[in-house]
Amino acid sequence: MLTSCGTAPQISDRSPTRATVPIVAATATIPLSNSGVVNRPVVTTGCGKASSIRPGSTADVAIAAHPALARGKVTRSYLVHIPAGYIGNQLQAVVLVFHGHGGDAAGAESSSGFSTLADQHSFLAVYPQGLLGDDGLPFWASIGPIDYGIDDALFVSDVLNKLQTDFCVDPHRIYATGFSNGGGMSGFLACKLALRIAALAPISGNYYDLPSGCHPGRPVPILEIHGTADPIVPYAGIPPSVNPVWHLPAITQWLQDWASRDGCTQGPVVFLQKADVTGEQWLHCNANTAVLHYRMEGEGHSLPSVIGGQSTAAILWGFFQAHPLPNSAR
Repeated sequence: MLTSCGTAPQISDRSPTRATVPIVAATATIPLSNSGVVNRPVVTTGCGKASSIRPGSTADVAIAAHPALARGKVTRSYLVHIPAGYIGNQLQAVVLVFHGHGGDAAGAESSSGFSTLADQHSFLAVYPQGLLGDDGLPFWASIGPIDYGIDDALFVSDVLNKLQTDFCVDPHRIYATGFSNGGGMSGFLACKLALRIAALAPISGNYYDLPSGCHPGRPVPILEIHGTADPIVPYAGIPPSVNPVWHLPAITQWLQDWASRDGCTQGPVVFLQKADVTGEQWLHCNANTAVLHYRMEGEGHSLPSVIGGQSTAAILWGFFQAHPLPNSAR
């Protein structure tokens, strides 16, 4: 997985178990604008409103975009699944699910299992749609020191604003996950929107260093899932000596960095040991947060549907439920 300084590796989830690495050209080496990004809890105004989307169904929603930060697009879109029991006057959690490079919102819904889980546990499952890269495939502009002319943190902020206007969203229970490039997007949001998104669970993500560093502003609950035999986002990372621009941290180092940010004083400690998975956690973290890792032994670049006999979506939802936005961030 080698690239030149002028190109960036991208990661496809068109087939979750057979990813490819197309190339997207860089346009500049300047950071994205954070203009308009709302990185704080926002008062919900959607409670008491009748839903325009039938409960138990999924709808495609378009919102106004910022053309200068969306490659000229005037609208962007996302899918939202309204839980079957939604009545409009009870606060609902939100789970954002990000597709990978080459994927789309519909694929994220069908592969993640979150819409079914949303009906069972009454929360909104939301699947944002990435814009097209230079290779003509959808992706998230969250990887490395390049400005693609896209501000995806702003897009996510706008999606949350719209959701909180239309539905009875609990502003303290907003969560994010994603696979591959979508996992990288989740890691990006942990640095950029941690005062608004309560907890994040990236899967097989490409966690490139951000040009401005990662300054979340609070301890952030993180759950990460990764295969030890991942050929696309190697578990051991890509060192700067191999690629000085598009290097990747080892997954163990990325997790340790989050444990340090969160003030964890013990770990990793094994809490699950099976032939195909090892579960690790860091303990005694600030603000009752947590850092968890599921190391998928011998697994490649894939989105596991089951971990240790339990559905992956259920594991993530359990983690999210345990970690609402703390009072210190409200």
